[in-house]
Amino acid sequence: MIVEKDVVLAILGASAALAGFVLVFLGIIIASYQSYSGAVPEQVVGPFRTLGRVLVGTFGLCLFAVLASLFWLVGGGPDQAYGVTVGLFLAELVAVFAAAVWATRMVLRK
Repeated sequence: MIVEKDVVLAILGASAALAGFVLVFLGIIIASYQSYSGAVPEQVVGPFRTLGRVLVGTFGLCLFAVLASLFWLVGGGPDQAYGVTVGLFLAELVAVFAAAVWATRMVLRK
């Protein structure tokens, strides 16, 4: 039988790790954005700004999942927080995957 505490601890660690992963992609986008200098049209740098905002939002979602996990652990395992924690982690997985694909496509496109 899977114990809820083990699931929440795993979510806590995985969410913190995914937050670091998102920061790697944010660093790539920032470096790519800064590589454009001078009078570069907005249509060239605009997508980098947009993706940067999306990545910061994804990073925030990861940290919110860490916070929800911590709340669950400190609160002694309230039932409502468990569902929120698992739901946030699932949303986080989708957001991290989508942001990683988007960032990779932007940097590697021709």
